[in-house]
Amino acid sequence: MFMTISVDGFFEGRNHDISWHNVDEEFNKFAIEQLRETDAILFGRRTYELFEDTWPKAADDPRMSKDNLEIARLINNMNKIVFSKTLKKVEEKESWRNVKLIREVNPEEIKRWKQEPGKDLGIGGNNLAVSFAQVGLIDEIRIMVDPVVLGKGTPLFEGIKDKLNLRLLKTRTFKSGNVLLYYQPVKYGKES
Repeated sequence: MFMTISVDGFFEGRNHDISWHNVDEEFNKFAIEQLRETDAILFGRRTYELFEDTWPKAADDPRMSKDNLEIARLINNMNKIVFSKTLKKVEEKESWRNVKLIREVNPEEIKRWKQEPGKDLGIGGNNLAVSFAQVGLIDEIRIMVDPVVLGKGTPLFEGIKDKLNLRLLKTRTFKSGNVLLYYQPVKYGKES
């Protein structure tokens, strides 16, 4: 799981605003590294729709930087699994391939996917990440903290029911002031 948050813990601002994300060349190089380590991105509906609206168009936009074109190429060709009860269907296009719609999170099926050889599975979307965390399906949480305070927004783990203990694995700092925190979930469950 990878998410960007503000210093005060919001992954999106008011009205789902993410324009505050601190993106520069160094961040884009990191994003390319992340995508190259990933076989598939698992999406919730809203994050999927945001990606579907952005990245296919970016692939053909001559104003895009070389790094953004590479990010678009990787995302557009990567396996994309959308978990949604409300979407009627997902469609592949020439610049948006390998898309599958699944209605329910089946923990046993996800565990099988994780055992298959290959690279990482990424999670896009707060609600999906919370549902995966609650059933122990997340092996690593990567949180990019941007140097901004939003005051209001959607908390990263909004909706989590019980305490999730994390162990810090490592950190990485960026020239922009972003700080990446790598965590491993240790235990999820009700407080004793």
